[in-house]
Amino acid sequence: MILVFTGEPFLAREALLQEARLQGLPLRLVPPDAALVAQEVQGGLFGPGGALVDLRELAEADWKPLREVLEALPKGAVVLLLDPKPSASRGRWYAERAQRRDHPVPGPRELAQWVANRARHHGLRLSGAVASYLAGLVGGRENPMGLEALDQELRKLTLATPPLTLEKVQALVALDPPLSGFELVRATAEGRLTQALRLGRDLLERGEDPLRILAALSWQYVQVAKAWALLRDEPFLGEGALAKALGLHPLAAKQALSLAKGMSGEAVGRALEILLEAELAAKTGKDPRLALERAVVGLCSP
Repeated sequence: MILVFTGEPFLAREALLQEARLQGLPLRLVPPDAALVAQEVQGGLFGPGGALVDLRELAEADWKPLREVLEALPKGAVVLLLDPKPSASRGRWYAERAQRRDHPVPGPRELAQWVANRARHHGLRLSGAVASYLAGLVGGRENPMGLEALDQELRKLTLATPPLTLEKVQALVALDPPLSGFELVRATAEGRLTQALRLGRDLLERGEDPLRILAALSWQYVQVAKAWALLRDEPFLGEGALAKALGLHPLAAKQALSLAKGMSGEAVGRALEILLEAELAAKTGKDPRLALERAVVGLCSP
């Protein structure tokens, strides 16, 4: 049996781990190495084997050998795949060979309730104002890092002395709102190379993975590209309409709209090409830090 968990990365991972507990599998995510997965699913004296496989950093070259292992699973073996955003080809394969369980980000209204529920999971009781404030930090429903980072902040709040007032939470929470990513985007869009490189280094020094920074940059530029395309058809498009059209936080929509108005279609397309090449290089054995630096330099070039 193959179960694949897609959607928001943190929600998909939590659901996968819950299923692993139900199946009696070790709570250990393994990389998408075909030989390793083949070994994990063999089983032994205590019954069929199983594996939890993390496909978040899967290189396309690794999918074929892994797919062959999955297609030849021993009878009774259970494989849980964590693949938040599968490629089109993997999506088609899952439709034929696996059970897919999708876990999208809650909508804006449901997000505050999710925050309150998650807080209770950690033994916290939050007021409606605090839950709404924390939900607002997550930003657009496509923000890939939001819920995982927010969960880390909730864990930290368990160490705070109650009551958790809004003022106290605002002072304690170190979670940057999603707009902080626009600082790097704006610096690259405006050609401020020195500042862009400094912002990138600051993120790396804070422990951010270069691949995740590239993914965040790509996401931000995709929003700018979408805003640019909508502006072409509706030159007087406002930030409220854009936020609704793209499912963005209003302030994120304002930033995307501002950048889109200052960029040409050629510049937006070139930025997306640079980021695509950088992500491909970082995921196929090249130095991800160097790929990030080259992407920043390329984005800042005239």
